[in-house]
Amino acid sequence: MIRVKDIPIATRWTMATNVLTRLVVALGYEPVSGTKVPSFRNSMFSAMSREIRAIADRYGMPRENASDLVQTLGAISVILFGPEFETRYIEGFPDEAVIRLTGCAMFREERMRDVTHHQVSSICQAYVEHAIQGLNPGYTITVTKARCRGDPYCEMVIGRKE
Repeated sequence: MIRVKDIPIATRWTMATNVLTRLVVALGYEPVSGTKVPSFRNSMFSAMSREIRAIADRYGMPRENASDLVQTLGAISVILFGPEFETRYIEGFPDEAVIRLTGCAMFREERMRDVTHHQVSSICQAYVEHAIQGLNPGYTITVTKARCRGDPYCEMVIGRKE
């Protein structure tokens, strides 16, 4: 019989992040009518944002300004969804920060049999918006480019709320 300790730690992490990613996509999918965010999705991502804030608190992750937030969001996304969310392009200034991803744990063609590109985009948007809200409610995030919408990479801009 195989035991957990017989599976390499890196493999366990990969399995856990794959399951979490699929779970978030599956649970995050709820038909959207107009611009209203479905209540189940909103409550699920609100709960996730509280846990994200707890992780940041526990490990003293910075989140005072946009530059801090982009680093912390990147680190927490890798922790939750795996190394596909790791990026080498992060540009951060106190009032505005940009992150670009060429890989995405939520959007992989081989996994997208039952979920449309629009659904993935909506779920991703909900995740990053709630994550930033949980980390620092004085900031917002805008997805300006998305692989699931046909762009060659994902790009998100974090800035102060107006």
